[in-house]
Amino acid sequence: MKIAHIILTSQNGGAEKVFIDYIYLLKKIGHENFAIIKNDAPYFSKLENLNIKTQKIANKLGYYDFLASKKIKDFLQENQIDVVIAHAGKSMVLAHKALKKITNKKIILVAVNHSYNIKRSLCADFIFSVNKEIFFKTIDKKRTPENSFIIYNGIDLEGFEPNFYEYNLTKKSPIILGVIGRLHKSKGFDNAIEALKILQKKSSQKIILKIAGTGEEMANLQNKIKDLNLEDSVEFLGWINDSKDFFSQIDIFILPSTTETFGLVLLEAMKYGKPIISTNCDGPREILRENIDALLIDLKSSETIPNQIVKNVEKLISDEKLANNLVENSYKRLKSRFTFEVLESLLGEIFKIKN
Repeated sequence: MKIAHIILTSQNGGAEKVFIDYIYLLKKIGHENFAIIKNDAPYFSKLENLNIKTQKIANKLGYYDFLASKKIKDFLQENQIDVVIAHAGKSMVLAHKALKKITNKKIILVAVNHSYNIKRSLCADFIFSVNKEIFFKTIDKKRTPENSFIIYNGIDLEGFEPNFYEYNLTKKSPIILGVIGRLHKSKGFDNAIEALKILQKKSSQKIILKIAGTGEEMANLQNKIKDLNLEDSVEFLGWINDSKDFFSQIDIFILPSTTETFGLVLLEAMKYGKPIISTNCDGPREILRENIDALLIDLKSSETIPNQIVKNVEKLISDEKLANNLVENSYKRLKSRFTFEVLESLLGEIFKIKN
């Protein structure tokens, strides 16, 4: 089967990672894969490594870019594509417009929903949603389980051997907290910074915070750090290409997001054996079990997020058995539900190769 994958973004993030993962896994299964991306896509080198034919387009006019739509149509026809997998809104809309212009062949359109804005995915023949809440939104719009699916993201564990050490944070100094992701307001990194200030006042141990990522909130976060006099206790690492390197530097991983449809970084924390503190927004709540795989922050609580972070960090420092149990349980859950092997099996069942 010839499958064209489309994403029209100019950033690195979760959707872009899943876009690459789908190509890798469907190629592994035996399909012939193609890609259509924005001409300034920072993930182009990863496509080069996969050795697939790629079309770059400018997409200067967003959803109404008729030239981009025409280029997509021409690429699909030239390569005799059977299925299009579109990630995110612009890709779905422009792919749908392109397919309406192709009348000599039925090409299946699959929309992958990474957000709650499902409106633009409803034009697709099939919809993949990365969590249950998004899936049920599609069902509310009269889609059925026959053409709308929950497809969780996964992580590669092939050949990976965990090498977790025993946690005993009561004797460690400094204790290093870590957050990673796009520097966006919704990621809640300001809450981690405020929690650090409280912890420094309460704890006799030195505690520092490492922030990995880039984005528009950089200046605001830097100003908050300065206002709280934390310049010597917070380190910005910039964009991280090697997640293993980041997780090797930290003791506790925190996901303080106020909204998160999935949370690929949680899978990485589980893989590399880090105790996790996470908010209980939709994605993390489906990945993690409270007090079994992670300590969860209640977004509906009257207690502030920074104060809940502080209490959970204190729990992990004082209770080594709890910290080690969380690491062990989360890795077992990762292996059973959120691996490339699981994702490959699901995709293989949906995109069956006809003999």
